[in-house]
Amino acid sequence: MELSVPQIDRPTAPKAYGYSTKEKGMLSWDEVREALAAAKIYWIGTTRPDGSSHIHPIWGGWVDETGYFEGGDTTRWGRNLTADQRVSFGVDSNGMHISGRGAVGKGPAGASFDALTANYAAKYDYQPESDGSFWRIAPALIIALKVGSMDDFMNSPTRFKFES
Repeated sequence: MELSVPQIDRPTAPKAYGYSTKEKGMLSWDEVREALAAAKIYWIGTTRPDGSSHIHPIWGGWVDETGYFEGGDTTRWGRNLTADQRVSFGVDSNGMHISGRGAVGKGPAGASFDALTANYAAKYDYQPESDGSFWRIAPALIIALKVGSMDDFMNSPTRFKFES
């Protein structure tokens, strides 16, 4: 399976942040994707019917360009996503802070199911037993940066834009 490569550039930030504008130090999509797959907790942000925000930590997995998680349609976040498929997410993994936004849908993992169960098994004392109905994140934008040092903070911020 040929994977798509997102458009890569620097995120926009106030000049006082000191982010580099040079290509040197930018993160590769491969290393960010590996960090997303290694994350044990995914924070998902949804919108309540009254427009206020809701954030929730959840177990999940990441395979290729898709995030997956399980959970009930009747939870607060499940009801929010059923009404409004826009989602934001964030992880702290492999020495990186990674945040993004996209759209979520429900359905089976399909050809990615075996890789997804292996991803779960590598992190948790649990793995999905059947390819039922997963919440699937299709990212539109991801911003990642290393946080090991001030030099990392200033030189690694990278934005990944995905085709919709």
